[in-house]
Amino acid sequence: MARALCYSGSLKAEEGAGQIETGKDRRYLLSGWALTLLLGGLDWIWADRALLAFDGWTRVACVLIFLLAVGVVYGYRGRNRRLGEAGNYAALWVAFSAAGAISTYLAATFAMPLRDADFIAIDASMGFHWLEWYRFIATHRAIELPLFIAYFSFLPQIIGSILYFAHTGQTSRNAEMIWISMTALILTTIVSALLPAVGPYVHYFGHQTADIVVLMSLRAGGAQTFVVNRLEGIITFPSFHTILAIVFIYVHRPPSRSFVPVAILNTLMLIGIPSEGHHYLIDVISGAAIAALCIAVVRAAMRPRPETDSAAIAREQMPRVAG
Repeated sequence: MARALCYSGSLKAEEGAGQIETGKDRRYLLSGWALTLLLGGLDWIWADRALLAFDGWTRVACVLIFLLAVGVVYGYRGRNRRLGEAGNYAALWVAFSAAGAISTYLAATFAMPLRDADFIAIDASMGFHWLEWYRFIATHRAIELPLFIAYFSFLPQIIGSILYFAHTGQTSRNAEMIWISMTALILTTIVSALLPAVGPYVHYFGHQTADIVVLMSLRAGGAQTFVVNRLEGIITFPSFHTILAIVFIYVHRPPSRSFVPVAILNTLMLIGIPSEGHHYLIDVISGAAIAALCIAVVRAAMRPRPETDSAAIAREQMPRVAG
């Protein structure tokens, strides 16, 4: 019995290895909020000039207030730091997601030439033909259903990951997940503004989906009003679903015991992105490239510095020497 308890405790300690200390964690959270507020300010100025309005903030504000209250009461007051961490990171995800989604709408107003013909040609040069792939998946229900489920699992995965990392003490993984996603969304928005597309489904079938209707109305210009909690994902190139799938796999890497099921689920998501998400293959490849770049940048930025570690060790040893 004692051996089993020791083994369980060692697994938990190993899983939480590399945890960011509270001071650094707060710095990452505060800098995340600073970036969110900066992006929100730019959105407000840009939206005013583009004659776009975004309503429906009451529900978003209520969710934010609740999550921040959980973070303050349970985290900073020390009642339950794990629950507090979950509240703080969830609040940051909600706030940045709203600001980021608005940015994608604003970026669409640039109305740059559509690149669907170019993307189809690139896919063809790699031997991939979207229409054939789509029809193959559509005729095999046993394949399509798990791909469909995996494709739409991104929101439960975000919530589940926040709670899991907070519960297991893997603060560094929560920090990585939000920062990689934030930098990737900003970069994806910039690229999508320069290289917009309607996607293969609309191109081949000629039926505008809800997201493409919004995209085309934004490209047409004029005053419009949108509800924040009903914003559509209007980015085709690069695929942000691809970025999220790779980020989920990365942040759940060993020694996290969640790695295997998360890797399987997100591999299915990656396979399903062309058919279920109506994306070109080049959308997936470009999304993977952005994910790799942002992971490398965030990993380098969060890598502990030797001088910082030495100073921390010295501070820990000082009381012992004095005693």
